[in-house]
Amino acid sequence: MAYRFADCELDTASQRLSRGGSEVAIEPQVFDLLRLLVENPSRLVTRDEIVDTVWGGRIVSESAISARISAARRAVGDDGKRQEVIRTHHGRGLELIVQVETTTATAPAGQDQTDAPRVRYTLSERGHSLAYLVSGSGPPLFQFDGPPMSKEKAWHIPVLRDGYMAYREGRTFVQMDWAGTGLSEAFDDTLSIEENVEDMISVADAAGIDRLALMSESGACMEAVTLAAKHPDRVTRLIIVGGYAEGRELREKEGHPEFLKTMMQAGWDQLEGGIATAFMTAYFPEGPAVAMPQLVGLMQQSASRAFMLSNREKSNNASITHLLAQVRCPTLIVQGRNDAVHPLVQAQKLAAGIPDAELLVLESANHLPLPGHPSWDGFIRALRTFLDT
Repeated sequence: MAYRFADCELDTASQRLSRGGSEVAIEPQVFDLLRLLVENPSRLVTRDEIVDTVWGGRIVSESAISARISAARRAVGDDGKRQEVIRTHHGRGLELIVQVETTTATAPAGQDQTDAPRVRYTLSERGHSLAYLVSGSGPPLFQFDGPPMSKEKAWHIPVLRDGYMAYREGRTFVQMDWAGTGLSEAFDDTLSIEENVEDMISVADAAGIDRLALMSESGACMEAVTLAAKHPDRVTRLIIVGGYAEGRELREKEGHPEFLKTMMQAGWDQLEGGIATAFMTAYFPEGPAVAMPQLVGLMQQSASRAFMLSNREKSNNASITHLLAQVRCPTLIVQGRNDAVHPLVQAQKLAAGIPDAELLVLESANHLPLPGHPSWDGFIRALRTFLDT
């Protein structure tokens, strides 16, 4: 469904907002807030309704609510003084005061017209709940990403959604929320590599998939290599993007503080704060810049500060060098040439240790490839060739 109001259009099928014919980048919670308002025009939407819809009824601070309202106003070209689109009823809630027209949304030519996949659940071997998504059709591709983030909310971020659409073309695309993140059961301490591998197998079993191609990003390469090495009957192909063989603490020769961990400690809980934005920019110095605030907001919403620090500590001190020679499936390793987070030498160690592995070096300083970057199209061509061969 598409909702037209003022000079804006909110498309719930593609999860996009446009104003004056141009797409406006917004965070998932801002999209949810605008959707709530356009579905209830000319009616007072109470604060409780907003919290229930946008935050799932969780306890949330007034500053967080105010930040999302301000972002929604900016997105539709409004502000708190004019209030020509969104009117505030102080102490009560919000009202969309412009006329709304609805139409059936039509996806652009060549684009999958299905909505974002719905969330499914299963239980791990230890009994905690795991959220996962399945979409598309064809040979299975299981994505296990490095930065833990809510997959359901990630589909609302245009740059991530475009990437997912490219990955799932002609494939059954499986994604899961790590235990402790997103819609999976919440924890403040990350699980071990072996426990995360068990969770991945539980999700694959729940999805009815015996053998799959496995795509991992960043720190998730630890789990991916472990799964491929210890369960060779389950993995047909392995893709490692932005991965590394040894954690930072094991490869650093000097005992200086790890600046990314320091930024995480200082700024993770600052909504839309500069420290968290600087953290994300260190991973994606070449952008696209419009996506950085969205990615920051998504990661802050997906996992607690305590979980992120625990996960950071685990990955900094982990090594998979002893497992590399045990990987028997075809393997593609992808790395940005000028990646400052995990240098190219770590990808070279992976390629040297895994038998017959291929190394694709992207001309990029970004830690992971993103749609909109000049290296993206070449990466997708190489990925599809590797999966289809």
